[in-house]
Amino acid sequence: MDFSMCFILGALLSVAFAQTRQYYFVGSAQTWTNAQSVCRRDYTDLATIENLADVDAVLRTNPGYSGNAWIGLYDELYNSWKWSLNDSSFYGAGEYTFRNWIAGSPNDLGGQQHCVRFLSDNTYLGGWDDRQCLDLRRFLCYTGIVGGSPSYFVSTQSLNWTEAQRFCRENYIDLASIRNQAENNNIRTLLGGIEVWIGLYRDKLWSDSSPSLFRHWAAGQPNDDYSQCVAASFSDSGKWLDEDCTQSFPFICYKPSNS
Repeated sequence: MDFSMCFILGALLSVAFAQTRQYYFVGSAQTWTNAQSVCRRDYTDLATIENLADVDAVLRTNPGYSGNAWIGLYDELYNSWKWSLNDSSFYGAGEYTFRNWIAGSPNDLGGQQHCVRFLSDNTYLGGWDDRQCLDLRRFLCYTGIVGGSPSYFVSTQSLNWTEAQRFCRENYIDLASIRNQAENNNIRTLLGGIEVWIGLYRDKLWSDSSPSLFRHWAAGQPNDDYSQCVAASFSDSGKWLDEDCTQSFPFICYKPSNS
């Protein structure tokens, strides 16, 4: 039997099982942060969803419900940045987390600023800021180590971040990573005043720090400038919507299936 119901503390709780997780629908509406606290206190965490089977299991927790329910995906501004070049041997101690943000960045200005540009002019002095990934600009590819130092290709064409990443991976190694201040200074000199994409980017995170990249967005989502939390729509096949984290919805918690 994969479905059951009970009442806990006056709130409707429904349960369904997926391959690796047992999902719980908690019917008392909470903000995303409060829902996270309840799930971490009483279960394991807000729901992580890794595939369509998990989506189906979430929907089975309450087949009669037609509203939205919080899941564990959210937008974290400061600690979610990662390099396109995912090669641990390339980074020494502390080098993967080197950052050279300009004052006030990252700020997600206007929402959905998930990619990074390098500013080599005399105002920003090699500083970085976050930008929308669909912006078109020149970019910097990492081409390998030459004479013990990293070498680069500076594009003359302008592409969005994803297209730039594809170009660098197909023709060289990847978009440039910058590991320390010395490399940052060398790149600023190389660029001579122009701005370019570099390989730093971010994505939404799962509350339990799961590495799952599965996404199940509804049509046109995510689309809101400042909505940084995600809810599943039970009226739209469990597809996901970005919502203001201060709204109150029921929510989905999970425990490992063997717990």
